[in-house]
Amino acid sequence: MNTRRILGQFLYGTLFLVGIPGLLVWWAEATEAVVPLPPLQSTWAGLALTAAGVMLIVAGMGTLMVHGRGLPMNAYPPPAYVRQGIYRLTPHPIYLGFWLGCVGVALWSGSASGLWLISPMVALGLAALVLGYERLDLRQRFGHEALHKPSISLPRDVAHRPSGWDRLSVYLLVLIPWAIAFEAVFALGVPRDAVIAYFPFELRSLPISRSNSGGRCCNGPKRYMPAPTSSCWRRR
Repeated sequence: MNTRRILGQFLYGTLFLVGIPGLLVWWAEATEAVVPLPPLQSTWAGLALTAAGVMLIVAGMGTLMVHGRGLPMNAYPPPAYVRQGIYRLTPHPIYLGFWLGCVGVALWSGSASGLWLISPMVALGLAALVLGYERLDLRQRFGHEALHKPSISLPRDVAHRPSGWDRLSVYLLVLIPWAIAFEAVFALGVPRDAVIAYFPFELRSLPISRSNSGGRCCNGPKRYMPAPTSSCWRRR
């Protein structure tokens, strides 16, 4: 291995292990005053998410180094495709772990910017990296081998009856994240400076539902969660 390659790997690793996390911390601190959303602080939840993220990152890196026979770097990718270990469950444990770490640190430190701005932007950036580059690169280098379906992934559009892993994946990847995001936005409430967009006829004609707790009235549709026994869950 030549010196230039070693130096490149060192600089690449330093960028992603030190540079990017440092920039994210600086970004969160610099934008803390301009994020109007309330901070959430939970030491135990933050530490638990951060620990889970670190374990996913370590497991992903270790699996790539052992079974992929290379380093976990896009610029210096492992020569072998990996589907063992943690990659049997999820295709991107390192990225998932990094995002969980961002959310965990934001909760632990009580940073509104880290939770409501930095963590969503990190998730979007990682999704763009996977969909815009990494997926295409893996298919070009490994062909159909890169199309394997991890245990935790969205079910394919086939006529087969969904497996237990398919049902669990829908909960983990769709229903639970959607419910958390929906309830988080709902809990924030209506900002004091919000502009009400109702027209007068809507207030007169829309049905009014009364809350079971507190007796307050609200316009618009009720909140529903799809039942697991719905017919859409049972393919025949």
